[in-house]
Amino acid sequence: MATIAQNIFLTKKEKLRCMTCGKHIPKGKSFVAESENHKGTCFSCSPFIGYVMLPPGNVAMTRRSKKHSTLCAVVLAWNQRRKRYERQGQLVEEIAIEKARLECENDQAARNEKNKKAAVIREVKDREYKITFAKAIRKRYPNCPVKREFAIAAHACEKYSGRVGRTADAKQFDSKMIDLAVEAHIRHAETDYDTRFRQGKGKREIRSEVKYDINHILRQWRG
Repeated sequence: MATIAQNIFLTKKEKLRCMTCGKHIPKGKSFVAESENHKGTCFSCSPFIGYVMLPPGNVAMTRRSKKHSTLCAVVLAWNQRRKRYERQGQLVEEIAIEKARLECENDQAARNEKNKKAAVIREVKDREYKITFAKAIRKRYPNCPVKREFAIAAHACEKYSGRVGRTADAKQFDSKMIDLAVEAHIRHAETDYDTRFRQGKGKREIRSEVKYDINHILRQWRG
């Protein structure tokens, strides 16, 4: 593996200075440090001058290029909507990318076959999880309409959706997570929540207006 792995933040802060040259680092520019709360340097004072950006998306290339590079820097940019830093790629030596590309070309067929098998296993496990989640819904809400638990589970547990069913607590079938999934379904399927947006009202106001109806249905479904 690379002897040194470093973070590079496309910083969201207004007041950062390079601990080497003392220059101000403008918002959105590269700040090389463990975190934005630690001391760090501007990109010009970092050891990554001349390194090449490898975009994310190819796990094998990412892993192998890091292995062949003396240094590696993970580039992170702030996602305002999600309120978190997200990976933009990594900086590695150009020769490391070439070595990684050759390795990937040599075993592409074997990795494709392995990935196919893994995808099938993941799909089976995902279906099993949704069924188990649906059963947990039915157990907690025994009076909900027939087969409705499967629709709720399918929506709440959709892959890459970021919905409540994909959280760690939901995967432990936490009752609060089940309640949130059922509540969200009722909000959209059993109230006029979605149509009220046409009246120019905000989400918080509309949610407050339909809260009574949602709680009433929750009690009915709980029995």
